[in-house]
Amino acid sequence: MKSFICLLFIVIIALFDNTNAQNNYKPLNVGIIIYDDVYFLDFVGPQEVFFDTFLDNEKKGFNVFLLAPELKPIRAHTGTIITPDYSILDCPDIDILVVPGGNLSLSKQHPDLGEFILKTEKKCKILMSVCTGAFILADLGLLDDKNATTWYGAKSNLKKRYPKIILSDERFTDNGKIITTAGISAGIDGSLHTIKKVYGEEIMKKTAKYLEWNFEK
Repeated sequence: MKSFICLLFIVIIALFDNTNAQNNYKPLNVGIIIYDDVYFLDFVGPQEVFFDTFLDNEKKGFNVFLLAPELKPIRAHTGTIITPDYSILDCPDIDILVVPGGNLSLSKQHPDLGEFILKTEKKCKILMSVCTGAFILADLGLLDDKNATTWYGAKSNLKKRYPKIILSDERFTDNGKIITTAGISAGIDGSLHTIKKVYGEEIMKKTAKYLEWNFEK
């Protein structure tokens, strides 16, 4: 009888702990930087991938938001006007930071944004550049002695400007915390790889299937 009571008590505690964990669950925050002349698919691709990630039928894997140097509309390179959700001054804590391409001199033109990226890199789980966003990270010294890639048409320039980078021909590179991706649509692959790192292969495959995206690596 005592054994049965002890077993029942253990089961009740386990159920309580599981319910409590579910109630305390919070999706990871994904912050995507946008700015004037940002490449549209560079940020919309990852935005869609992370937004469409579910751990089950209802539980979202990520809370995705757009942030900009200032809280005002920006114009993408397509001419599309986008309003960010936050500025770098008022955004929530970030678990995954995405830096899309477009303006190779962004960190020089907006030193406060460069400082924001450097501070966030120290605290976040993953920092990912898309396309020529690699130049922005490289300009901040974050890609020194790391494997990196970018849009195929900018690779030679990336290596010339930042000779410490180990240039890769892969669709994306993974240096642990810092991920870089090749041009434009490769941001989708980098995002799916990030999902695999964070939530495992099953969740990644489910997201890729939903998106009808052929992800093989």
